[in-house]
Amino acid sequence: MKLGIVGNGVIVQEILTFIDEIGFDEIYICGRKASEDKLNALASKFHLNQVFTDYDKLLSSDVDVIYIGLLNDMHYDYAVKALQAKKHVICEKPMCVTLAEVEELEKKAKENGVMIFEAMSIYHMPAYKQLQQDVKLVGDVKFCNFNYSQMSRRYKAFHEGGEAPAVFSPDHAGGCLRDLNVYNISAMVGLFGMPEQVIYSANMERGIDTSGALLADYGSFKCICMATKDCNAPGPSTIQGVDGTVCIYPHVNGMTEYDVLFNDADTDTKEVSLSDGSNRLYFEFAEFKRAIEEKDTSLMEKILGYSKMVAKIIDLATA
Repeated sequence: MKLGIVGNGVIVQEILTFIDEIGFDEIYICGRKASEDKLNALASKFHLNQVFTDYDKLLSSDVDVIYIGLLNDMHYDYAVKALQAKKHVICEKPMCVTLAEVEELEKKAKENGVMIFEAMSIYHMPAYKQLQQDVKLVGDVKFCNFNYSQMSRRYKAFHEGGEAPAVFSPDHAGGCLRDLNVYNISAMVGLFGMPEQVIYSANMERGIDTSGALLADYGSFKCICMATKDCNAPGPSTIQGVDGTVCIYPHVNGMTEYDVLFNDADTDTKEVSLSDGSNRLYFEFAEFKRAIEEKDTSLMEKILGYSKMVAKIIDLATA
């Protein structure tokens, strides 16, 4: 199986540090002609097999799987072309800007007999999979607080009137909701499904949300998904139930450990730590490769189900 990586930004460079461990036969990288020197440097450093500066030529090659690591607003168009070329697709989060786009990609994948996955790492991480079981230990859930606060290194210049990078650009579907809070929302739907109602309140600067809180109403309990790119907080995130509380350290993106604290003083805290030193993104790529090899469409359906719920929530939040 041959993998084609599209892009050369921070997330791509992180993936390149471990992708050789996944077992792809060959790995290609593709980017703009203007980035050719950078692409060649990455290919040399990480022993990649081929460099492309033309996406159409990559798609016409013998590549089997395309990973799209581009700006948010570019995901849909690149994914459509790959699916129509009958290539499997792994698309960086958020998969698309709208639910309608996600549903269209799902349709095209099925029409062309290939698979598409959103690269949302949380669902595949050992600690999160265990949490999906252990959340039952707290009894009836009453309140949740998922907090992913990480001040952007680009925020100060943006705040002071400098050029807006893509992450702070409405034209590129940037903003804190799609960049960071999407992790919280994904973790939430993976545990509890689709809420009955959502309300989003954000701090806005120059037409973009630099921080914000999404309130999800599940009827019998409420969940706050909070994320910031204009200030910091150490966490943890919590899931509070009538029998106890889950404390997640430090946030759901990259989680490797959590505690279950019980209200019953005679019940010992359950401490969960699941880390073998692997990169946080390793598990999703290993799962995607396995699913494609084994034609495991059930994994695709499961992940697409999550992706559609998250996209619908973001549609509602930004309406």
